[in-house]
Amino acid sequence: MAFVPTTQSEVQTWLERFHAANDSLDTSRLGDIYAKDAIVQFGNMPLIHGLDELRNFFSGTWAKLEMMLHEIDSFDMVDNRIYQPCHITWQVKNDPENEKIKVPAFGLVHLVTSGPEKGLISRAAYYMDGAPLVAALQRSS
Repeated sequence: MAFVPTTQSEVQTWLERFHAANDSLDTSRLGDIYAKDAIVQFGNMPLIHGLDELRNFFSGTWAKLEMMLHEIDSFDMVDNRIYQPCHITWQVKNDPENEKIKVPAFGLVHLVTSGPEKGLISRAAYYMDGAPLVAALQRSS
């Protein structure tokens, strides 16, 4: 169940649940972390509006991944915003190089603070260099 963290240990727990949902590579779990009308920005890509668009965005790439792992570097929470640098490791299915790709990333998430979607993400922005992942995806196809 989603919640709005108020202590450092609660933020850590919230982030671990968030990353576990993503690392599962199961788009049906996105509703456990994102509000229905969430707006998500990945770098300079067009905004993604809503849970259905988010599921569509991830479904193609996640189906091609053997694994994904987020490692929390640090975090801070101000009001309803969590700021978090991390490292993401991917392994692509059928990559002839069998490379484990690890890149630094940064995320900013805004949480819903009241109502039935309390503790879910209403808005998010993620920044990373996806070029190494794209290269592995191209090698594998």
